[in-house]
Amino acid sequence: MREQEKILVSAIDAAKLLSIGRSTFFMKVKAGLLPQPCRTIGRAKWRVSELQKIFETSATPTTKP
Repeated sequence: MREQEKILVSAIDAAKLLSIGRSTFFMKVKAGLLPQPCRTIGRAKWRVSELQKIFETSATPTTKP
């Protein structure tokens, strides 16, 4: 049986998805560069879909005219 993809992840897992450290992740969230968490049962979790969009945007090379 195939493992289901996660919809929500912890800060540690979110930082790993973006290939950054945990403290850098929290600094970027506080600065508004990354999305705010949603709270489930008193715990902060981030939506994987939002993080993937940020990762894809940052991974896209930009060209200067």
